[in-house]
Amino acid sequence: MSDMISESFSLDNRKIENYNRQGFLLLKNFFSNHFIASLKNKIKDHLASPSDKYQSGFSRIKFDLFNDEAAIKSLMESAKFRNIVGTLTKRIMLYTQGIGFELKKNESKGFPWHIGTQSFGYQRAEDFACTIWTPLAAINTRKQKGGMAYVPKNIVSGDFIYRDIDPAVFDMLKVATEKQDNILLEKFIHLRDGPLNDPAMKEILDYFAIEDDFELGDALLFDKNVIHRSIMLEDGPLASRTAFAMRFVCAESRYDMKRANDLEIPRNYFNYTSPTNLHLALQIDDGTPIKDSLLFKHDLKTRLLRQKAR
Repeated sequence: MSDMISESFSLDNRKIENYNRQGFLLLKNFFSNHFIASLKNKIKDHLASPSDKYQSGFSRIKFDLFNDEAAIKSLMESAKFRNIVGTLTKRIMLYTQGIGFELKKNESKGFPWHIGTQSFGYQRAEDFACTIWTPLAAINTRKQKGGMAYVPKNIVSGDFIYRDIDPAVFDMLKVATEKQDNILLEKFIHLRDGPLNDPAMKEILDYFAIEDDFELGDALLFDKNVIHRSIMLEDGPLASRTAFAMRFVCAESRYDMKRANDLEIPRNYFNYTSPTNLHLALQIDDGTPIKDSLLFKHDLKTRLLRQKAR
């Protein structure tokens, strides 16, 4: 079996310290050519048009992608991958979901400044989670762009969005539903996205934002409190840029039933289709470890990234 991690990749104390401080780390030459080729050959066949206005910044997108893909299973079983993720996060992590994104040249804006509300909206706000994001085309920040920008969490952390803003906005919409008040979708989107994208905050985030060049095989690991945004794909040889993201939650993180149900409030109110029902499909009691969901029972051993002896 070909290893999914490049033979030349290694961690050192400087990289670990950078991750601990900033909440993210650029993993240069991380994935093997074999792993990247496996994704590139299949991802475009699985992506679809956005299901709602929140996803409309992308030309195509797909949640719950590659659930049974052999390359993903091989990656999760890689001793090197497990040890790298464990060394950085200092936790046993549970792989929950794969997501594919496509930006179309000069059209797709992607997401503005945000945190992973949808992907991590079913766990307790204080519980740990992270993402590994890899573009399936090279990104040059001085030419065609099309990557991401991110802000070190030691400068501005997104924890207040999980902790305070999201619950408050959902409660506002729930009250509006009970009172049969009319809230326009555009107003709701502004309430959710506005705290990170209104002029003063946006100026702060833009000032401290970091953008990196990516070669094929490079990846970004970042925890859920790292505020980030998409960068438009501009003029250049690529007609579109795809990327793949893998979501992980701490194995000890707990299901938050209220937060999971809150994700359904805008879908019911505005009558649009959810891009994923993972938050409901878990079907566990409030406070139960997410890893105990029957949804993961058949392949839990693979999904749980326990570090292996070297």
